[in-house]
Amino acid sequence: MRRAFSIPALGAAMVVLTVGVAPLLALAADHLDAPNVGSIHVDSSDNLSVTKVNGPLDINDVYVFKGKSANHTVLVMTVNPAVNLGIGPSTFAAGGEYAFNIDTNNNSRADRMYEIKFGKPNSHGVQRYTVMYEKGDHEKVIARGRTGSSSWKHGVGSFAGVRSDPFFFDLLGFLGSVKGEGTRRFNDGKESDFFVGLNTLAIVIEVPNSQLGGNGRNIGVWGTTRDKKDHRVDQMGRPAINTVFMPLADKVAFNKTAPYRQPTAFGGKFTTNVVNTLKAFSALDSEGPYTAAEAATLAGILLPDELRYDVGSAAAGPLNGRGLSDDVIDVELNITTGGFPFADRNATGGIPTDGVGPHSDYKASFPYLGTPH
Repeated sequence: MRRAFSIPALGAAMVVLTVGVAPLLALAADHLDAPNVGSIHVDSSDNLSVTKVNGPLDINDVYVFKGKSANHTVLVMTVNPAVNLGIGPSTFAAGGEYAFNIDTNNNSRADRMYEIKFGKPNSHGVQRYTVMYEKGDHEKVIARGRTGSSSWKHGVGSFAGVRSDPFFFDLLGFLGSVKGEGTRRFNDGKESDFFVGLNTLAIVIEVPNSQLGGNGRNIGVWGTTRDKKDHRVDQMGRPAINTVFMPLADKVAFNKTAPYRQPTAFGGKFTTNVVNTLKAFSALDSEGPYTAAEAATLAGILLPDELRYDVGSAAAGPLNGRGLSDDVIDVELNITTGGFPFADRNATGGIPTDGVGPHSDYKASFPYLGTPH
């Protein structure tokens, strides 16, 4: 699926601004992060245009946190942003593959996997799906269901369908403060969260901790999607790594490079990108930019791109899993703009916050994401 549209200038009426710019998620967590899933362009008159490609296989966000059920962990993947605005389909890619990759050996290689596949939608848009758990050479179906409904069987919860997008971010503040586009700035008294009224497609599974190596095991988690020809389309672990640190020419290659290879692939190009971006953005701090050694140290934390999580613990994203209400953008903005407390620096970066906070519609129990708008 491919669709392009143009949006009036940022100075237009607020109604146009709120509805029109909200889908421009390329500058958010991982929404539309690469040309093979979608892209954004801004012309000299501040007119914004978006091209969406493979929307149902475009990963927005990945979350990992402690479940309400005892000794269970929740894995969430959201895909295809702003479905309630009619930009993309509200169904998953039939024949495609959505996967949570799990590393339990601390080597950034998946030794376990949850693979979700969908059938074709019926006349009402409902799809059947299966959840397969793979460990080594063994695999088994652990859940089945229909989109739009939750299922709990044999200690495993599953849901797939449209939910309220849990992500929160001041997009226009980012455009103005970091990209120099438009008139908005972070913390200018006009903070706005463009995600608060948007829906997304979501996959939620709640699994026994024993399937993840047990309580206390440190695991790595990242999401991947593949099309029906088994070509990898998108990949994501921590929020915004590809979006912020990879130039346009490297975004597709980064999505297709396995995490364990990312630090050294292509002669270390991805690591160099992270180091250069950190040095440039940290110059916004009054203390000046990170040194080359400091930027390299942080690059070693940010790559490979995977969420690390201590199974059974309370999530504190983005460095220990990621809960729905974790303000990962504040953490990453602060660190990226010079706020990592090295010995010669304080803990406040040039842009410590985007000024917006979590949504109010998260659920205390499965499937945790808010009811669709």
